[in-house]
Amino acid sequence: MEEDFPVEYVVGGKTFKAHATILGGCGLYLRTAQHIPCGETLTVVFRPAKRLPKIEARAIVRSVSNTDGIGIEFTSMRPEDQQIILRFIHMKMEEKRQDRRAPFVAQVHYQSTTFLGLSKNISAGGMFVETKESLPIGSELELRFHLDDGEPIIVAKGEVMYVVNKLGLGVRFRDLTEADGKRIENYVAKGITEVAKTAGGVAA
Repeated sequence: MEEDFPVEYVVGGKTFKAHATILGGCGLYLRTAQHIPCGETLTVVFRPAKRLPKIEARAIVRSVSNTDGIGIEFTSMRPEDQQIILRFIHMKMEEKRQDRRAPFVAQVHYQSTTFLGLSKNISAGGMFVETKESLPIGSELELRFHLDDGEPIIVAKGEVMYVVNKLGLGVRFRDLTEADGKRIENYVAKGITEVAKTAGGVAA
């Protein structure tokens, strides 16, 4: 997610200032004039938004650009700080999301447990399931859900990639068929088109 907020980082016992231009659940992209090689470890301190507390994390440099900065991956962070980041990203994505379609129900099967969750954030790569249920990261599950396209129910295997406490699960599809992937792409594209028409004053 594109962002712009100040970051302080410590490397080699020295403190430097930078700006984060991309924020993800696993790391940051920093705009900095300092040359830091891949594999270097550092400590970063940042606040994604004024209303949030400062977050401190250990990180490692994973990519280096000759022109505008470095990409870092978090290696150590307090669980509560990780939840702050995930919730912040989730809320910001909801604000920016173009597809304003009503959420649909997803049935989730995990081991011997079945529960229902809502979803309005989906792509051919995965989906976010809104639920108060919490599953371990890496959990394998089965998802069943209908799209409003008149076609049969979609059944897909998934893997829990991240958990936002009391909000839901970020799931990556593992064996989605090509046909179902195309259906999801069409579903998302249709929603974006409807929003564009509405914004332009044309009845959906």
